[in-house]
Amino acid sequence: MLQILDTAAMKKKRLNRDAPPSLSTEADAAILRLARLLGRQIARELDQERQQREKPTDAPPKSCE
Repeated sequence: MLQILDTAAMKKKRLNRDAPPSLSTEADAAILRLARLLGRQIARELDQERQQREKPTDAPPKSCE
């Protein structure tokens, strides 16, 4: 009987692996800000790549002489 109670107590102390860790409001705000900055950077790079693809190439390619 005592062993069953010990096992039940251990299960209660065990952390739920599916639950996200608790963060302070400052940490949460910092994560959101970094996510926005990262999203902007990705969008900027994708836009630059699109502009390079759409750039007209009127000049003939230079030879490697």
